[in-house]
Amino acid sequence: MKSEYKIRGGLAGKILRVDLSKNKIWTEDTEKYARRWIGGRAINTWILLNEMKPETKWSDPENILIFGAGALVGTLAPGACRVSVDSKNAFNNGKGSSNFGGHWGAELKYAGFDHIVIIGKAEKPVYLWIEDGKAEIRDADFLWGKTTDETEEILQKELGDERIKVVCIGPAGENRVKAAGIIAESGRSAGGCGLGCIMGDKKLKAIAVRGHGAIKVAEPEKFMEAVQKAFKKILSNRFAKPFREKTLAGCLFTDAKVHDPVWNTLFTAKNSQEDYWPRERRAKICGALKYRKKVYACFNCPVGCTPFSEIEEGKYKGTKGNGFWVNSFYWPARMDVDDPAAAFKYHVECNRLGLDGDNSSVVLSWAFECYEKGLISKEDTDGLELTWGNAEAMLELQRKLAYREGFGDFLADGVVKASKKLGKGSDRFAIHQKGQDSADPYRIPKGWALGCCTSPIGGRHMRGSVHTYLAYGPGVKYDHLSYEDVPDIVFWQLRAKEVEDILGMCSYGEGTEDGIPHALMPSDFAELASYAFGIELSEDELMLLGLRSYNLEKAFNTIHAGFTRKDDLPHRRFLEEPVPSGPYKGEKLDKEKFDKMLDRFYELLGWDKKTSWQTRKCLEELDMADVAEMLAKVGRLIE
Repeated sequence: MKSEYKIRGGLAGKILRVDLSKNKIWTEDTEKYARRWIGGRAINTWILLNEMKPETKWSDPENILIFGAGALVGTLAPGACRVSVDSKNAFNNGKGSSNFGGHWGAELKYAGFDHIVIIGKAEKPVYLWIEDGKAEIRDADFLWGKTTDETEEILQKELGDERIKVVCIGPAGENRVKAAGIIAESGRSAGGCGLGCIMGDKKLKAIAVRGHGAIKVAEPEKFMEAVQKAFKKILSNRFAKPFREKTLAGCLFTDAKVHDPVWNTLFTAKNSQEDYWPRERRAKICGALKYRKKVYACFNCPVGCTPFSEIEEGKYKGTKGNGFWVNSFYWPARMDVDDPAAAFKYHVECNRLGLDGDNSSVVLSWAFECYEKGLISKEDTDGLELTWGNAEAMLELQRKLAYREGFGDFLADGVVKASKKLGKGSDRFAIHQKGQDSADPYRIPKGWALGCCTSPIGGRHMRGSVHTYLAYGPGVKYDHLSYEDVPDIVFWQLRAKEVEDILGMCSYGEGTEDGIPHALMPSDFAELASYAFGIELSEDELMLLGLRSYNLEKAFNTIHAGFTRKDDLPHRRFLEEPVPSGPYKGEKLDKEKFDKMLDRFYELLGWDKKTSWQTRKCLEELDMADVAEMLAKVGRLIE
């Protein structure tokens, strides 16, 4: 594969560097990094790996927080809107990473920057204001304590432009709650890994961006032909129209003919005691779809997946906000709550308070199970009755968590630390992966399990999890209960996902003709990228670049967190406790079969099967000899 690329278009051209401790801002050329890694998350990870010492903790001033717009973001490539956010993982000091869409990334590139690299800690709350090639660190005392929607509105008024795009943290991030996320444009979240907690630790409340520039592509005519071809491919997909009308969540849980049984295995209830929720309860919580008023699209998306909803009557009258994702359905299910109004309220409050719904629902549902088992009482929970299905208790505990108030403070560092503080055997059902609270179901869909377990960021399903019974890439039929072919499919998925995040392409635009509305494949990405950047990129070369990016993340984890094969194993609950009811009753992960999947997975990657560590051979074949030397220096390279 090519070791260097001469990129002639697609990028804004500058990286913004910010030192909050020194109140200093400077820039450097993106080309320095893009000629090897092109953009997005690959550049983010390379900077982290090169510039951060292994002993650095997530809360140290030396920890780096990076926002990187994908390399195609700001062009007319359909669905190119995604921004990668990377740092140390606040749960485990390994790789922390997330991704969000919307319009913020395009605005950043139009302002002249591809990435923002932030180091240090401010003495008092600040926000970053970026406009047309310039940036300022400004006082944010007047924003501290505000919710994310309030912060966005105040900044747009303060700066005098309602088209300003904002990413910010809410009270959860300010209070350094591990489950805090970073919220973009009031309804899109960079969740997981405690990224909002890290932003709060740096006392960085928000980043506001406005740009009036443009992104030039290398070969405009050929690029536009590729753009039109991609638009046509997406819009001619049979799911494009229902996806626009119902969004993904509506399609999945109301169209049983297409998506039953696979998507219905992705509910996990009662703190993962159940990996199946009865159809009637799923149907009830789908009642939240009735609150939908309109659907928005991210930058240059031909379909749209972001609903705006509002409750106009009842107990939660006046609750309104953007988004209600697939995950949003199973967050309350973890507390066994099927009230659609309460479910939507929980989603909206996650956004407003700056909480990641996945992580927060795990530590809350763990508390509910502790209450069920008599390990804690009302005296411990500030008088809350944490009984299954108690929506009011769920919402109040969510608020307490965000503000570290009372029992919320006990939960605020995540389920692993909470279970250690409580003891009494509560670690047996403290669901985590690599130390990070994990909300995903593992026992039924085996591809989902392998993808989550091996995810470099710990228990997050967007990194390789097989989320359809029609396999992506290898072209084999995938039985969600089977262990066969799973490693090969996950191996394809993880590379494709890396490619998406390098380019900034939305996952909802990628997949097969039977996706929702997954239509574009890496071959389409390669065509768009080739004409935008002015380089010849084949599908195989692009997937190799994805593999190199994935190996960067693996190296970071090995050096900074010391993860080994044991960290890729599932939580004991999924191995020991079978699904207790429903059509999948008795299903659980088989340790021997899972180990065989891991062996095959490591074999495909060229990693050592015993330790999971990388070999010099695999890295040199990927033209990553310098990364091999970094690993050798700390004694964690297999020669």
